[in-house]
Amino acid sequence: MLSHSMSGFVALAAVISMSATTFGAEQIIEIEATGSGRIYADYTFQDCCDIDSFASNEASIPVGPCGTMGGYCMSGTKRASWMFQMPDLEPGSELLSISFDGRHSGGAAFSLRGKWFTTGSYGYSTALEGWNNPFFTNSVSSSGGNFSAPLPIDLDGGDWDAGHLMLSAYRSTYMTFNNSGTLRPKIRMVIGVPDQTCDGDMNDDDSVDVVDLLAVIAEWGNPYNVTDLLKVIEHWDSDCEQPGACCLPTGGCESTDETGCEYAGGVWNGTGTFCSSADCPEYGACCLDDQTCEMQLADACKDGGGSFRGGDTDCSTTNCTIAEYNDECVDATMIYNGSTAFSTIEATNSTDLFSDQCSGTYLGAMNKDLWFSYQATCTGTLVVSTCDSASFDTDLVVYQGTCSDMTQIACNGDASICSGYTSYLETPVTSGTNYLIRLGGWDESAAGTGTLEVSCDSTE
Repeated sequence: MLSHSMSGFVALAAVISMSATTFGAEQIIEIEATGSGRIYADYTFQDCCDIDSFASNEASIPVGPCGTMGGYCMSGTKRASWMFQMPDLEPGSELLSISFDGRHSGGAAFSLRGKWFTTGSYGYSTALEGWNNPFFTNSVSSSGGNFSAPLPIDLDGGDWDAGHLMLSAYRSTYMTFNNSGTLRPKIRMVIGVPDQTCDGDMNDDDSVDVVDLLAVIAEWGNPYNVTDLLKVIEHWDSDCEQPGACCLPTGGCESTDETGCEYAGGVWNGTGTFCSSADCPEYGACCLDDQTCEMQLADACKDGGGSFRGGDTDCSTTNCTIAEYNDECVDATMIYNGSTAFSTIEATNSTDLFSDQCSGTYLGAMNKDLWFSYQATCTGTLVVSTCDSASFDTDLVVYQGTCSDMTQIACNGDASICSGYTSYLETPVTSGTNYLIRLGGWDESAAGTGTLEVSCDSTE
C-alpha cells in the first residue's frame, strides 16, 4: 500500500505527464501534385457513362456528367484527380489546418473524394480506385474562381503513414479546374512545430525546479534515468523562454525569443505567436512628397505621408513621379464618375480573394491588379467599364465595403459587347455606400494601359 505522501507524489507525476506540448514556430507547407489526370468515358466507343479512359497532366481538367439526347450519347462523364506525396513531419508536430486549394471556372460547389495510397504510382487504375473507394467524401462550397477546401485529415489516425494522398473531384454540371503554373491545385498545410525541449524542463512549464525533480523520481527507469536527473540539477532554477514572432526592421519575420528580437531591432509579438499571423509590415520603396524615394517599412511610410510601392519593390526601379499608386486595396485610389487613366505595367498581384460570380465571361487571374475606391452618387445602377479602351485582356471585380470587410457583388471578364477581351459590368448600388473596384488582367501576360469608365444611373 502506498503511503499518503507517496500516493500524493504519484498523483502529481500523473498531472505532470499530461502537460500540453508547446509550439514555438508555425510552418506553412504547400505540396504540388506529383501527377494529375482525368478519368472519363470515351463515348465514341463505349457507353458515355462508363469510365474507360485516362488523360494525364492536362493544363486544364474538365469534369461533368454524361449526356444523352434522343437515345444517343452526346458527352462522356469526366472526373479529375491529383496524387500528392505527403511530407514527413517532425515528431510531436500538430496539424493546425490542411486544405486543398486551387481555382476552377464554369461551376460552383463540387464533390471532393480522398484516398490514401502506400505508393505514388499513378495512372488509370489508381485514379479509378481512388474515385470508387474513397476514404472520405466532402462537399466543397464554392461560387467559382479560387477555392480552399478543408480536408478531414489528422495525424493520429495512422493513414498519414501511407505516404500518398489522392484527391478526386466531380460536379454534376460542367466545370473546369485550372491545372498549370501558379493556378495548379495544391495541398496547403499549417503545422505547429514543437519547441526544442529546454534542458531539465520535464513538464514543459518553461522553468526547471522541484516539480521537474519530482517528475524524474516518480518515473525513474521509465522513461527517466541518471542523465535526466543531472540535467535537472545542472539547469536548476533557470527559465526557458519560448520563441515567438519578431517583425524585422527590414521586413519579414523570424521566430526568436524577446532578447533575440530586441538585438535584431525588431518588434516582438510575444511568446507563442507565429509569423504567419503576426501581420508584420512589408519593406519596400516609399515615395515621399518631394518625389524622392526611401526604403521603409509600409506602416512607417504611410504614417509619414508617403506612398508605399509594395513589399517587393526598391528605389532603383520605382518611379516616384507617379503620384498615385493603387497596387493594393489599402492604397485604393478614390475615383468619381467619369474617366480615369490607368497602367498596370508595374503593378503586382494582390492576394485578396475573388470568385467567378460572372461564370461564362472568362474571368481570369486578376494579374497585376489595381484598386479604386468609389462612393456611389446614386441609388441605382453602377456601370464600370474598360470596354474598347484598354490595350490588354482586362478583368473587373467590384466589392462593397472596406478592405478589411468587403463582399464581392459583381465581376466581368470578357464582355460580349466589347472588343479585345475588355470588360463591362453593371451592378445595383446604394447612394453614399462605399465600393471597391479591382482591375486586373486575364493571365501573367495581360498588362498594359487604358481608361476606366465609371457612371451611376439613378432609379429613384
